[in-house]
Amino acid sequence: MNLLQQRLRDPEVLVRLNAFFLSYFGWIAFGVLYGIIGRWSVDVTREFLRLPLTSRDFVVGLVNFTKSIPPLYGLFTLVYYLGFAGSIALIVAYLLLYLRDLESSDRLLARYLMAYAVAGAIYLVFHIYAPHIVYDLPGYTSENTLLTRQEFVLPSLHNTFIMINIITLWRYRKRLGARAIILVNALIPFATIFLGHHWVYDVVSGFALGIFVSRISRGWSARLSDWIYRLEVSSLQRVTVFNFLLALIVLILAANPDRWAELISGITAP
Repeated sequence: MNLLQQRLRDPEVLVRLNAFFLSYFGWIAFGVLYGIIGRWSVDVTREFLRLPLTSRDFVVGLVNFTKSIPPLYGLFTLVYYLGFAGSIALIVAYLLLYLRDLESSDRLLARYLMAYAVAGAIYLVFHIYAPHIVYDLPGYTSENTLLTRQEFVLPSLHNTFIMINIITLWRYRKRLGARAIILVNALIPFATIFLGHHWVYDVVSGFALGIFVSRISRGWSARLSDWIYRLEVSSLQRVTVFNFLLALIVLILAANPDRWAELISGITAP
């Protein structure tokens, strides 16, 4: 607790925490705007299904195999939903709040931003749909949420960030905490395929994007503007608390968007 309190009084840490929050909110905003700006994106799902490993038998076979082993199904479900926001939170907390590795944190943020930019540009040009939508698998939602859109499949940002996380943490692979985070990240690609959320090609392309942005950001470092250090720590702390609560609200809303939409409609109805 003393370590956490110390970190949350550190302006260098607080500024970087808020930078990660803002990058995440920016991606959510892009997902919302995609309903408008993504209307010209070309749906290439039909052409994509000509590739091997995309048949209904293959996809349904993997999902049924996973469901036939309840402990495996439960584990994959847990790590999948931990996946995107959870994997970001884990590695940021480890690097910034525990290790205070500012250099690795800056590099991680740069890699995230580059991955967002490249994936976003691809989605604006073309998109495909996930296996569970294409084959209408029972028990899956086909609705867009605050956390993702159903067009955001190839490359898989889930798996892009997994690769980025593992590459960034690899220098600490002998530490127990880093090993645990790497292990959780390593399970997520299997979960995305065996639960029918992504195609094999989504994972491969996500890995490729993660490796690409990690390589071009090697040796990159950031220098914060001097005016940052003139801000009061209390102000940075208030902004951090606000962004944390906002992120928590977004996650709660995204967990059950239909229910919250019903509640809001009920409140606003005459």
